[in-house]
Amino acid sequence: MFNKLSNATAQGSLRFVLPAVSVAAVLGLSACDGGTSGGNATAGSSASTPAGPVDSPPAAPPSQSAGGGTPATSRAPQAGGTERCASVHLRPSLANGDAAAGNLYFTLRLTNTGSTACTLFGYPGVSLIRRDGSTIGRPATHEGAQGQTVRLAPGGSATAVLHTANKGVSDKPCWPVPDLLKIYPPGRTEPLTLRTDRPEVCGDVFTVTAMAKA
Repeated sequence: MFNKLSNATAQGSLRFVLPAVSVAAVLGLSACDGGTSGGNATAGSSASTPAGPVDSPPAAPPSQSAGGGTPATSRAPQAGGTERCASVHLRPSLANGDAAAGNLYFTLRLTNTGSTACTLFGYPGVSLIRRDGSTIGRPATHEGAQGQTVRLAPGGSATAVLHTANKGVSDKPCWPVPDLLKIYPPGRTEPLTLRTDRPEVCGDVFTVTAMAKA
């Protein structure tokens, strides 16, 4: 009987020991797998996501110059922030022409009638006009260098020179005598008009210089 009880006790002890050993083995394997799995995941992450180049911030767009340009010249450099002369503040006049070696020259003057200083830069646009408003010939073409910015104090003036050929120096006929001059100050689209019968263009020569200090 004692032997039976001993066998039973031994078998019971084995039943408890075997499950414990099995659980320990499972836990040990799980720990090993977990460590290996974690290490492989880290390596895989490093291999699959290589460090890329750092993107630079987008470059700022190039600055643009403010304001508007003139039809025949570049934008006028402003003198100390002084605004370009407005047509409404300019009074035109035309001086008698001078003759030189078969050429005639007339001085076109623009006077600042405003209360503040303003600037002129470049060539004025000049056309000969009939009384009915139609244009005679073509507008004056540019002659000479573009020149410098001219600053006009209130009451100040700038001049340009109109050039044509004298009568008889060319076989080409003279244009009809005008009734008006249409004048566009440099960089402006609002014209001035001046009642005059000059110049009478001959030889198909009709040019204008850039504005200069009077």
